[in-house]
Amino acid sequence: MENVKHIILRNVKIIDSFSQHNKQKKDVLIVNGIIEKIDKEITIKDPFFEVKSKNLHISPGWLDLHARMGEPGLEHRETIQTGLNAASKGGFTATVLMPSTNPPIETKADINFLFKKASNHIVDIIPTGCITRNCKQEEMTEMYDMYLNGAKAFTDDKKTIQNSMLMNTALEYVRNFDGLIMSTCLDTDINKLGQINEGIMSTKMGLSPSPALAEELMVLRDLNLLKYSNSKLHISTISTSNSVKHIQKAKKEKLNISTDVAAHQLILTDELLKGFNTHLKVMPPIRDENNRQGLIDGILNGTIDAVSSDHTPIEIENKRCEFEKAEFGILGLETLFPIINTVLKDKLELPKIIDLISTNPRKIMGVSVPKIAEREEANITLFNPKEKWTYTKKEICSISKNTPFINYELIGKPIGVINKGKIIIHH
Repeated sequence: MENVKHIILRNVKIIDSFSQHNKQKKDVLIVNGIIEKIDKEITIKDPFFEVKSKNLHISPGWLDLHARMGEPGLEHRETIQTGLNAASKGGFTATVLMPSTNPPIETKADINFLFKKASNHIVDIIPTGCITRNCKQEEMTEMYDMYLNGAKAFTDDKKTIQNSMLMNTALEYVRNFDGLIMSTCLDTDINKLGQINEGIMSTKMGLSPSPALAEELMVLRDLNLLKYSNSKLHISTISTSNSVKHIQKAKKEKLNISTDVAAHQLILTDELLKGFNTHLKVMPPIRDENNRQGLIDGILNGTIDAVSSDHTPIEIENKRCEFEKAEFGILGLETLFPIINTVLKDKLELPKIIDLISTNPRKIMGVSVPKIAEREEANITLFNPKEKWTYTKKEICSISKNTPFINYELIGKPIGVINKGKIIIHH
């Protein structure tokens, strides 16, 4: 990580839907963390750090909506430091931290702990707090207190609140201070012991099914509660085409709803599970091809606002075991952009792909969107959307290595980030 006064980016293509320089090639001069000049060919006398490389693109810094860092309590999976290193390698200048640590993040002291731990890193953190104490779904936390200390949203992460009255109370409570509830939708009674998507594969493999209905019922419930409470909701990591349809309808009714999908859902299908690879065991489960296409359609028609990493580090002992015993989750920060670029590059233009991981997630979280313009703070991601490369185990920054994408060929590579007057280049 370099801390330099003058940074010059040479002949970079600017990708920013909201910039007058969108899709143009320019030099960009950054002085003390501020974009000083954007022009054709900039000459500079002072000593400077120069970045130039083939087909270099820049965009406003990317933000990931769902990452689990392990700390406090699960540092053997990931620490805040290693997690943020993975984020910067994946091209992110900010990441939203899920509160499902051990103990969970549920007081203002917990929020302050996270900020302190991350303060020197180039990647910003956006903490979230639990909705219920210990994620036990009995009593609510002091959400307002956490909000005043920098928590931007509230969620029990993968533990869906099963009690509708409690969920409604949470939605009504955050309305008072414009807080955001994030919810992952899963009906635990219908999903009883669900291991993989209900379908031909679950029957063939003799594994307990996780029906699409378990997600869709909760999506419908949460949308109805949202309408009733007149609040604001983000539904996280949807995985079925019916979930997309329900949310599309709610958007037409002008409900204050946003949603995202995890990147791995756009590229994987349950067919791949026939080898019992526990690295493919996630919740919500990888669905079939019809659902995968439904999710892609949801991105193309604007129903799905963002794509997230759903980054979930799991230590080797909890993956290298029988499928039923393995824990759910895969790493995602380093592969998010390469995956969505590989899948969407012929379907969606590049500025729109970048919006899914930059502008839109920032709007959802209510944080300011960086601009690539003179006199603005430099919060920038550098990437090459055309580079073909293979993801290897030795490249992984995370402590855990649980990803099915090792030795996958991907198109599009994050190259570095600039934020807080610092620059880090990964090439």
